[in-house]
Amino acid sequence: MVYKVGIVGHGANKFTPLGEDRAKILICDILRQARAAKQEICVCSGHSPVGGIDIWAEEQAINWEIPLDIKTPKQRKWDSAYGYKQRNIDIAKDSAELHVILVDKYPANYKGMTFNYCYHCNSKEHIKSGACWTAIQARKYGKKVIYHIIKND
Repeated sequence: MVYKVGIVGHGANKFTPLGEDRAKILICDILRQARAAKQEICVCSGHSPVGGIDIWAEEQAINWEIPLDIKTPKQRKWDSAYGYKQRNIDIAKDSAELHVILVDKYPANYKGMTFNYCYHCNSKEHIKSGACWTAIQARKYGKKVIYHIIKND
């Protein structure tokens, strides 16, 4: 049976160059450990249109010749016909374990809405992310959830 390793997290614009390097190394470590522990694995992710963890996980899976189960949203809206919400629920349901890769703070040059905590889990250890919401859903399905907080500086 194929063991699905879910990998989700922040978009590319939330990472500093150092944070991005750290995240890519971490993704390789996750894949290495999963491959060592299970006979057959597959990477499940959400093909985020803003890049970042989803895309980096897909790229590494391709490099490692690991099959992919990509949940691409059909709408760039939260609660629409196969938008982000349903995509995230499917990732949560389908992954045997879910790795949530988040940054501790915004890059200095970040342009966009900011929050000084994650309102999904009330944590100040990482900035807000839909991936955190996905983790909460995965726990509801009894899935193993592992948070990885990347230091952005």
